[in-house]
Amino acid sequence: MKKYFLFLTIMLLIGNVCYPQADMSSIGNIGCVFKVTPDNQYVKILFVYQGSPADIIGLQPGDRINKIDGLNVKDIPNPIGHIAGASETYVKLNVSRYANANTADVNVPRISLPTSDGAYYISEGELFSRIYTNNFTNQANMVQSSMVVLDDKDVDIFRFKTYDFDYTAADDPLLEKEIFKSLESQLSNRGMKRSQYSPDILILMRSFSGQREQYVPPQQLISTRISSSFNWYWGFVPVPITESVTKEGYTDVTYLYSISLKFLDAHKIERSKLPPIIWSGSISQTSKLKINILDGCNDFFTLLLYQFPTVWFPNSEYYLYKHYSYTGIIYNLNEMRTIAAVIPGSPAAVAGIQKGDEILNIQSLKISGKFSDAGNNQWSNMDDGKNEGMRYLFLMTKLVFKPYPHKNVTTISFSINRNGKRMKFDVKPEDRTIFSLFKN
Repeated sequence: MKKYFLFLTIMLLIGNVCYPQADMSSIGNIGCVFKVTPDNQYVKILFVYQGSPADIIGLQPGDRINKIDGLNVKDIPNPIGHIAGASETYVKLNVSRYANANTADVNVPRISLPTSDGAYYISEGELFSRIYTNNFTNQANMVQSSMVVLDDKDVDIFRFKTYDFDYTAADDPLLEKEIFKSLESQLSNRGMKRSQYSPDILILMRSFSGQREQYVPPQQLISTRISSSFNWYWGFVPVPITESVTKEGYTDVTYLYSISLKFLDAHKIERSKLPPIIWSGSISQTSKLKINILDGCNDFFTLLLYQFPTVWFPNSEYYLYKHYSYTGIIYNLNEMRTIAAVIPGSPAAVAGIQKGDEILNIQSLKISGKFSDAGNNQWSNMDDGKNEGMRYLFLMTKLVFKPYPHKNVTTISFSINRNGKRMKFDVKPEDRTIFSLFKN
């Protein structure tokens, strides 16, 4: 799994583009995976690397880039190469978003990263994810779910303007109606319009909630301990003592929840032999806590619709959705103290921190030279009192422990070595969210 994420991260950072005979150190990127449509009319964003300039500026998978620096995509010989451009500069993109009639112009900064073999550059969001999940191995810190999301790559989702629901739950129609209201709210926030007269998309849903009971019979636990006994000849000698404890039986209850959605091309239903599904998603979870599915469906829809209209990770078994503190620093896992890059316009850049600065400490706490040197416990258990400067990443999380003993910390102090000169920069981090999917 680690190798997969290493490959994915590198591909995302370079924008999935090859540059023959180019000096990679001078080429910038915005943190996306792109695809030029066969007709060369626009560039489609397939994935946005979290914590990258594109993510911070608000670009999303499924967005269409119509113009690059004022030029139509069809008039640019290498549009993806044009987006990359020179590092430490900005690229102006004209973007269309599904269910939004208007286009928007955004100026996205390009960052430069060293490209030596074996380097692994990571944003604060992904670094937070690694720390929180113990380098993708501590599943206890992630939410277990079975999620499958698929889309029809041959369908132009932009031509579907309206939707409606197909009510099919004969056993509990009122519950289905209320759950659909939650979905309608999320679709409305995305700009989609509901129409009960000749909609473009017909949405089908199935939901389930139940419980599984398993009786655990009584268990006899036998243990042996060593005690000392006095003997007139040998003195105190060890004597094994066997003890037996009976653990009472109990009933273990697990609660099951699932929701599945299917988006169908409503205009093809009557004349299609197979259901004309253009997008589908299903998610199921088990929990020891009893939750009304009506209360939990909103979170389920958030997870599923995160990959609508463009799917980039079809199958996942765990997910992580947390808040973290964003300053705009890009780290090198093999050389944590030397800043690999700073996103232009970010809080760190505004404060004056630059690429190549050496971090002496953060909030008076040092950081490890390499991620691998930090030790799993020091990184994953940030509430165990370890003196680790990366605790600032947890400022925005709603955890029991506080990253720093001071209350209401809103400014983080970076002590920097720049060309032999010690400098101090105060950075005000921003509240950002990281949403990561994992599969064993």
